[in-house]
Amino acid sequence: MSIHERQFADPALQAQLDQFLSDQGARIARLEHKGRCYWAKKGETLSLRWRIQKGDPMEAFRADVAGHHALADAGVPVPEIVAEGEDFIVTEDSGPTLSTLLVEQKADQETRLQAFHAAGVELAGMHSKGLSHGRPAIKDMCWDGQTISFLDFERFSPSRNTARGHMHDLIIFIHSIYGFVPKDIPEAEAAAEGYRSNDTTGTWDRAATWCRKMRWLDPVTKPLQWGNRVGAMEFKAIPLTLKTFGVR
Repeated sequence: MSIHERQFADPALQAQLDQFLSDQGARIARLEHKGRCYWAKKGETLSLRWRIQKGDPMEAFRADVAGHHALADAGVPVPEIVAEGEDFIVTEDSGPTLSTLLVEQKADQETRLQAFHAAGVELAGMHSKGLSHGRPAIKDMCWDGQTISFLDFERFSPSRNTARGHMHDLIIFIHSIYGFVPKDIPEAEAAAEGYRSNDTTGTWDRAATWCRKMRWLDPVTKPLQWGNRVGAMEFKAIPLTLKTFGVR
């Protein structure tokens, strides 16, 4: 079946999708019908200035969709695609993101620990298949109470399906946790343990070696770690990330 034909048979749900597609300013929309929730997504509409700075939005969108299909075909947990076209995709809801669980404390700690541990396990599983996400931040992972699903594959590329790409994935994953909550937390420990105990590719050790070489990042960025200005959280996460990989 052509992707042009993969729309909704239900007129009420299709009407919501049509409204979203006709809104040039919308990029993501929540569709609800008969007690079920879906997420529609399309490429950004950018001015010339932003296109120069950010690149072709449709190229990024196509990379996102290609990555979604590639990971789904490999058995990596991603949301099910229920409709798509050349300029849009609709997926089933897969629960709140891990960043939402962590920051808004929407679940009890036992549930959060289970979710973050599962995220580490699934990322290790992806790498064991020879695949890399590209940017597996916790805002791009969902938890439905039983299963982790990966989202947003704009940085997916076959060129990243390497040992180095896996290493970068792992470091980004851990760093993203501390980027939301810059202190020692059990959720970060659970995520690290989930990955480390299921690492079949030696990625954890490569990441630890890389972090030891990059220990200078902490003292160099110390002034940027102070205060609560925009962007400080990412710098505050650096020493905690290095510590997770054994840098003291």
